[in-house]
Amino acid sequence: MIVALVCDRDEQERKTLCTNCRAHIAQESDEELQLVPVPSEKDMLRHLEQSALVNLLYYRFIGGQVLDGLRVFRRQFRDAMLMLIADDSVSPLEYLRPGIQPDALIVRPYDSAALDSANEEFLRSYLERFREKDLKDSFQVHTREETLYIPYAHIYYFEARDKKLYVRTKNQEYAFYDTIESLESQLPEGFKRCHRSYIVNTGKIFRVMNADNYLDLGGGIGVPMSRSYRAAFKEMRP
Repeated sequence: MIVALVCDRDEQERKTLCTNCRAHIAQESDEELQLVPVPSEKDMLRHLEQSALVNLLYYRFIGGQVLDGLRVFRRQFRDAMLMLIADDSVSPLEYLRPGIQPDALIVRPYDSAALDSANEEFLRSYLERFREKDLKDSFQVHTREETLYIPYAHIYYFEARDKKLYVRTKNQEYAFYDTIESLESQLPEGFKRCHRSYIVNTGKIFRVMNADNYLDLGGGIGVPMSRSYRAAFKEMRP
């Protein structure tokens, strides 16, 4: 699945961007596309807080505005790509900043041909990166309907439950079929078995609570830790 967030206060422009994005993705890829149009940065930040996955951001930049929302996006979704939409009266020095640098730019006013050309190049570039990098740096969840690519950095833990395995991100979980023993041998460094039913992303561990046999992953998320696996976590923060 590809998730595209469209943040633009102009309703008609949001619709135009969504329509154009959908058309190009359908032409270039058979991946499912989820479009999330929002009218304000406040709505964008709310979605970023709740979402485990954003691949593309279309962002209408207004001259003089702060860049905090874009900084949050860049920090949280380092592999995602950003297309900025800015008026020709806005100095590029306002948005061509370290940590913000857009992957593509559309200068307003623009016509349909300019949008089509810029978006085609933007999406083709993303899809090339998606095919090469996401296969390497993401966990694939195969369902009957689709294949999901979940970046390892967004995964908190895996759990064996009810004859299935579940991969947990910040706000969602996805089920798939496998054995936890097989999964353990497939995962990259940084994922450790902590319980007969759990594999944890050690990069997400906030506290190791030895007295409670519990790994606190922050944000109200945690997993049990069996005594037999405690030694593997003894060097981590108490």
